[in-house]
Amino acid sequence: VSRGLGDVYKRQEQILREYMGKIEESGVQAVCLEARPHPDFMGDGWWRDMDILLDEAKARDMKLWILDDSHFPTGFANGAVKECYPQYRKRYLKLHQLDFAGPLKHAEALIKFAFTDKEDRLEGIFLAKKLGYEKIDASTLVDITAGIQGQRSVSFELPEGEWKVMVLVSTYTGGEPHTEDYLNPIVPEATDVLIREVYEPHYQHYREEFGKTILGFFSDEPRFGNIHGAYGSIGRCDMVLPWREDMTDLLAEEIGNCSAQELKQRLPLLFIDGGKKAGQIRYHYMNLVSRLYAEHFSQRIGDWCHERGISYIGHTIEDNNAHARLGYGAGHFFRAMKGQDMAGIDVVLHQLMPGMDHGYNKSMTQKGWDGEFFHYVLGKLGASLGHIEPQMKGRIMCEVFGAYGWAEGNRLMKWITDYMLVRGINEFVPHAFDPKEYPDTDCPPHFYAHGRNPQFREFQTLMVYMNRMSHLLSGGIHRAPVAVGYHGEAEWSGEYMLVQKPCACLARNQIDYDILPPDACLLYTSPSQRDTE
Repeated sequence: VSRGLGDVYKRQEQILREYMGKIEESGVQAVCLEARPHPDFMGDGWWRDMDILLDEAKARDMKLWILDDSHFPTGFANGAVKECYPQYRKRYLKLHQLDFAGPLKHAEALIKFAFTDKEDRLEGIFLAKKLGYEKIDASTLVDITAGIQGQRSVSFELPEGEWKVMVLVSTYTGGEPHTEDYLNPIVPEATDVLIREVYEPHYQHYREEFGKTILGFFSDEPRFGNIHGAYGSIGRCDMVLPWREDMTDLLAEEIGNCSAQELKQRLPLLFIDGGKKAGQIRYHYMNLVSRLYAEHFSQRIGDWCHERGISYIGHTIEDNNAHARLGYGAGHFFRAMKGQDMAGIDVVLHQLMPGMDHGYNKSMTQKGWDGEFFHYVLGKLGASLGHIEPQMKGRIMCEVFGAYGWAEGNRLMKWITDYMLVRGINEFVPHAFDPKEYPDTDCPPHFYAHGRNPQFREFQTLMVYMNRMSHLLSGGIHRAPVAVGYHGEAEWSGEYMLVQKPCACLARNQIDYDILPPDACLLYTSPSQRDTE
């Protein structure tokens, strides 16, 4: 048995060394190691393979980047949150609604159905006059939590008319099933679990190579994950909301001149249409939660990396306008990249295809792709951030080519490359070289495929071109004649126009532009002006 395992390990080592050679042969001088196919991430097998890859990289003067979890999306912390730190799982705020008609002198409503898990905690029970199916008169909101009887029912007086009883509960359940038991990115101690479980062990093993052969870590598609998909626009769909224990206090402080108790009475407006007041609290909530994500997730990881002489890069999910939303998104594209050393995006799964720049196109996903977004916003989001964030020094990264299928040959890759270069991308992460036995269904095309990809020989020409053009388009100063306002804050508040509408108009008329968030405008005002605003 021992001899048999030794033969297996020897063959695996041969494949890894062969693949490093083929990557170098293709003109690529850096490798981003993705752990998701690995059976022993952070175990003996992982360190054995890391030693092999590091040895090859040093011998070939190549560089390594390390994806920071056992599989995408980042935030699983190799299972440690679920197994050892369940208190740092993603927590949510959810709303349970009941409609009644009055008057009733001694009304009582069953609320036990609002509690679906033993760890659920009541945040408040509120009554408001109903104006429509999910619309209330915000001025009539009253707190009736004092009438609760256990977690079974609540007693109250019901005036004449139609009324809505709203039960708010904080919970660990109800979010996206795919990222269940992931860390809560707005809690610093939760991010520390990821750092402790993944980042620190790599540093302990290879600290001498940090900043030399090992350039840094890569976060892949971290998200709030409170709902599946790209359509988690606050107040516009049924979903739980990202939460933490002291959120009420933080939100009251965010609004100002508002006590925690007064704020709690406004919380149903995060879910229910309450007119202008709903738009106001939704704005403040999204403003807070996106800043908490930036500070306690991406910036926290970036600080750890910078203290050890390495860089931090990656990307969130921007798809179909998720970049300004919850769910797949992190609330605000420009804030989600805080602490990173490159502005990062990715393009996969036929999101960008020649000529398909109008409306939605059916593809690999149930709801299709917004062609206008991917053609006129995606690349420009990354480029705009790279232009305004000093730490990024104009470095704009795109993970590219992944999961297009074997029909994606060098010709389409060249078109995608040019499209991204024109929009300002100057750092590329081609996806992917796959050492698993051919054929592997995991996100082809695979550039070498153990010698079975007939276009691999010409792939080198594309990589040399990509390297040369990226070099020529780096280190300069981009001067766009037009600034387009980022629409995220408007979407949180109420009526809005998607940013791709003006962007598409400009691009089709050969007018260059950068997309700027309101945060960037503060860079050009004095401290007194910022305080006033």
